Amino acid sequence: MAWGRRGAATRQAEIERALRRALRAAVAGDWPAAETWLERLVEADSADLDAYHALARLYRDQGAIGRAIRMHQNLLLRGDLTTDQRGEALVELARDFEAGGFRERAIASYEEALATSPRDAGLLARLVSLWHGQGDFERALVLLRRLRRRDRPEADRLESRILLDQARTRADEGDHDGARQALKRCLRRDAGCAAAWAMMGELEAERGRDARALKAWTRAVASDGDLGATLYPKIGATFAARGKSEGYEAYLRDRLEARPTDRATRLALARALVARGDERAARELLARGVERTPEQLTLHVELGRLLIASGQEAESLKAYASLLDALANEPSQGGAGEAGGRGPGGEARS
Repeated sequence: MAWGRRGAATRQAEIERALRRALRAAVAGDWPAAETWLERLVEADSADLDAYHALARLYRDQGAIGRAIRMHQNLLLRGDLTTDQRGEALVELARDFEAGGFRERAIASYEEALATSPRDAGLLARLVSLWHGQGDFERALVLLRRLRRRDRPEADRLESRILLDQARTRADEGDHDGARQALKRCLRRDAGCAAAWAMMGELEAERGRDARALKAWTRAVASDGDLGATLYPKIGATFAARGKSEGYEAYLRDRLEARPTDRATRLALARALVARGDERAARELLARGVERTPEQLTLHVELGRLLIASGQEAESLKAYASLLDALANEPSQGGAGEAGGRGPGGEARS
């Protein structure tokens, strides 16, 4: 389109037409057409930064990261940008770098933008997340203090994640004292962080502090019941090591009373009953679970095994017939399993 040879009125009409066509194409999801019309808009009016950014974002969204980067870099070379316009271009360039996996260059662009907008909570949050992703926890936490003055809820949410990952890194490096300190800070910020409690239990168990480990693990399960499948064996072993196996059974009964459809708790209690020789009570417990939640397939399997072990072949056949019925009623899409999907350790959630 020969924009330069047209009169001003005609040229403006063509620009408006290109804008409408670009909008219609974008609404229809016709991205090649939208790209074509946006390119014409930018060619016709390089001062229209909205069109400029829209085209660069379209390149980015379509995976043409290099083209988006070049557009924003060229834009930043211009001397007619206001401070706000330059800041917007820097942020868009940083997003291009992020999309391309260039984290260090993204950080540099965000920090340059932050220098002109030091109170921008969005920029602070993005930088905190990027430094976190780079494993520079201290730098992330320093910026987090600035973010807390602007957006406390977001800062609190990010801090617990950063401290938890810092603890994991320190533990992997053998710095268990440092890991515990990071976990304590995490739990002061978020007392319900189940992953932090679970890890604290591991660290305390390694130190031979069974009582503290037990307290941490039970706090983890109380915060996130889906951790039960992973932590119940450790909790049971710790009760047994302290000579309080009956306390484990009582603990599980309290949990099951509070969450009667919790498959992991019911299975753990049934196994505890078998361990102390009360297989009949275990079978009754599992049978009630099958009746209450027939979709929980593991209960059918566990009940069938107990019935076979006790020589009750006819009853075990009934249990497995019920299992087949439950399998026939399973959803066929999306890899559906027991209700709630898969929990920690590959266990199906109740």
